[in-house]
Amino acid sequence: MLKVGFDIRPALFDYAGIGRYVREVGVALTQLENGPYLEMFAPSWRGGRKVPEGLKANRHRLHRGWLPGRAMRWINHIPGMDAGRHPAKVDVFHWTDFTFPSAKSCATVMTMHDAAFAVDPTFHGWETSRLLDRVRRHMGQADVVLVPTALTLHDAELLGLNPQHVHVVPHGVSPFFCPPEEKHVPHEYLLTVSTIEPRKNYPRILKALEICWDRDLAPDWVILGRPGWEHEPFLEQLEKSRHRERITWISHAESEDRLRSLYQGALALIHPSLHEGFGLPVLEAMACGTPVVVGEGTSPAWVAGNAGMLVNTRSVDSIAEGIERIVSEDWWRKHAAAVLLRRSKEFTWERAAQLTYAAYQKAVERRG
Repeated sequence: MLKVGFDIRPALFDYAGIGRYVREVGVALTQLENGPYLEMFAPSWRGGRKVPEGLKANRHRLHRGWLPGRAMRWINHIPGMDAGRHPAKVDVFHWTDFTFPSAKSCATVMTMHDAAFAVDPTFHGWETSRLLDRVRRHMGQADVVLVPTALTLHDAELLGLNPQHVHVVPHGVSPFFCPPEEKHVPHEYLLTVSTIEPRKNYPRILKALEICWDRDLAPDWVILGRPGWEHEPFLEQLEKSRHRERITWISHAESEDRLRSLYQGALALIHPSLHEGFGLPVLEAMACGTPVVVGEGTSPAWVAGNAGMLVNTRSVDSIAEGIERIVSEDWWRKHAAAVLLRRSKEFTWERAAQLTYAAYQKAVERRG
């Protein structure tokens, strides 16, 4: 049985989309018939206690950290103590996030969720150059790099990666996300689910909605998103909005049930992000039977397929027009929701796990 060092840390801390990806793929890998055995790398001296549910008992072992993560990184640089041997000897180590424990004694697989920092330095501010250097260095070391869409493959090529070393592994969506049982759920708001940071395009969404609200052509707006880096300017803009009473900001959902109910109750998901690696909120909304507004030429547009309402992410007027159309054209909106629901069923975590396992085997073969 192939032994995999699997960096489970983002799932333990529930880091938004990356945390969900790591959690869901990890669980699905342990449930694959004839799949790998996961030695779960989890140096979390403080916090990080949200262990994923559904892990198959005889297919994984969780290695808790006993030192701070920074100290563990130093230990992994000691000869014979790298992440391929400590805390367990493995055939391949999977870097699941933008943290890369030293793993020189085994094959390595790296997931590159996106490369927004390479496309536009303003997306990550002062950390961009450091992040760019670290990701490039480890991309060169990885035997296989996983990306969630073909558009993210283009990002990898911008960083100089050989496309032959890249496997496209789309994310999945849990059956938990589904349309409401009640046939007539009131849809009284528009929803955005994203961390509040520059590349999520919140300022333009707000300006577009203000145009719609001036004409009384859109319902209220619900934001579900924790504060990210450089969130202050948008929150100031929000507080000064002439339509402040029409905006509800929820920093985090207290449960998965709450998140699902927000998707199910929304008239549409508004997600014209400037850059995404995949766009899990779009897929989750689709699975709940909710139509979506997405940026043309982006990964979320690829996820939505032909039924997404496409807008120019750099144009406030285009976003406003897209919102007005999806609100006013009832027949199109319902038809789009049905098509999006069907498309969402093409994305499963089981399939993502199968493709990931194939990448592990390829990495070991390439290393050998």
